[in-house]
Amino acid sequence: MSGDALQFAVIGAGSLGCVYGGNLARIGQRVCFVDIWQEHVQRIRSEGLRVEGLTGSFTVSCDAAANAREVPQADVAIVCVNAYSTEQAAHTAKMLLKPEGYCLTLQNGVGNVEKLTAVLGTGRVLAGLSFQSGDLVGPGHVRHTNNGPTYLGELDRSQTPRLKRLAELFEQGGLNPVLVPDIVSTIWEKFIHNCGINAIAALTGLRPGHFQEVPTLGEFQMKIIEETVAMLRAKGVSIPHRDYVGDIKEYCAHKFHRVSMMQHLLRGQRTEIDALNGYVAAESKKLGLEAPYNTALTQLIHGREYKPIDDPDARHAAEQVVQADAK
Repeated sequence: MSGDALQFAVIGAGSLGCVYGGNLARIGQRVCFVDIWQEHVQRIRSEGLRVEGLTGSFTVSCDAAANAREVPQADVAIVCVNAYSTEQAAHTAKMLLKPEGYCLTLQNGVGNVEKLTAVLGTGRVLAGLSFQSGDLVGPGHVRHTNNGPTYLGELDRSQTPRLKRLAELFEQGGLNPVLVPDIVSTIWEKFIHNCGINAIAALTGLRPGHFQEVPTLGEFQMKIIEETVAMLRAKGVSIPHRDYVGDIKEYCAHKFHRVSMMQHLLRGQRTEIDALNGYVAAESKKLGLEAPYNTALTQLIHGREYKPIDDPDARHAAEQVVQADAK
């Protein structure tokens, strides 16, 4: 691929997909979004994608479609769908990609790389993980709320021209790329991070920075993280020996964005709990380990998925939070 603009297909125009796609379009890359939310797609097509927040306030002209067959052939497909939609996204990417094109996953949870490579082949998949966050204010409008690193790597640990080119574009777009030699190990570390934060924030309604204000919640978070690390060690996953509890608590202390799982519950959408804490619970059981905290957290999130907020006062309060964040 040359230094000319690339054609990106962002599969999943949620908050994260819009943060990446919007900032790539801002620096002159060609971007098309694929998403099932018709109103969102139509707004992007008619008025452009409005982005505000940590990389500035701007509106970019982008293509968008609910039907992937209407999308231009892509050099790069960025997969930002929830983990339960990965297999479908893999087939969409296979249809969209040019012969020399490749796919990049920036998803939470585990198992996404395996599903993508099963459909596309190992050589057509790059893995990544993101500490960027966004909040969908409404159709065609996203707020960039957290501007952390974007870890990228080839599955075979090589430093390819396509990887370096992608990192250059992410750097230009203010998306903080970090090339790592073992992206799979880094994904597992992000898995620990997500398990220790997302569902707790979603269930309590607290931002990560507020966890420290509730001592019993801090103990609960510690147990979640300890169970997760114990499962990975027993499973034989290679992760560095470090203080994951201390590192995650330090990270939380400075973050006040709404995590994606919280946004999903507020909108009555399905979450990725089974690819995070639910995975810890299931794998721990297979390995003969106890994981009562992850099991309970998973069951409670499933309860919230089944019965979204329907009390008028509670729903009004939730809507006020979204509206306040939009100001």
